[in-house]
Amino acid sequence: MLGLVVLAAAAQTAAIPVDYRDDANWLCRPGRADACAPDATRTVVARDGTMRAETVARDPAPKADCFYVYPTASLDPGINSDMVPGKEERGQAASQFSAFASVCRTFAPVYRQVTLTALRAVMVAPPPGATSGAATMAAGLDLAFGDVRAAWHDYLARDNHGRPFVLLGHSQGSMMLKRLIAEEIDGKPVATQMVSAILPGVAVLVP
Repeated sequence: MLGLVVLAAAAQTAAIPVDYRDDANWLCRPGRADACAPDATRTVVARDGTMRAETVARDPAPKADCFYVYPTASLDPGINSDMVPGKEERGQAASQFSAFASVCRTFAPVYRQVTLTALRAVMVAPPPGATSGAATMAAGLDLAFGDVRAAWHDYLARDNHGRPFVLLGHSQGSMMLKRLIAEEIDGKPVATQMVSAILPGVAVLVP
């Protein structure tokens, strides 16, 4: 099994900032046939177990935006994923987020998340002298958050224009958004535009 020291060696390329002005660095943006474009139909399961088909379509003039950060999905070999989304990342966006296109403009950045490969590796004791697992993972999460924050700033600068927004995540994505709220939204004027934050898979404590 790979140890963290091997993963760290594989992740020594410079952490070059991602340019989110390049739309290729987004899984989802409004007006595209991308990972967040809703399927034509979905199955609705009622409380009594009965099922029915429901047609889904993009709202042509949504009143709010949805900003989504996908969960841990990457199987890339390093501590952090690359910026080329695989079927794992696209699949998460399609299954978790595409339905929201029926009610809001969809934004979902690609980010260099901590990979499933790295999470598996922390279960194995690193060899003597290797960087501690906790420190390595913390650095990986910092890199991932730096990308999410940069994407958020780009969204505010290019797309928001004072519109209300909803934050959505899951697992690592929820962790990124929880930190984003604490550092970039809470107590700032933009907080008045936030409709809600849907953050399953992470503990959120408020006064």
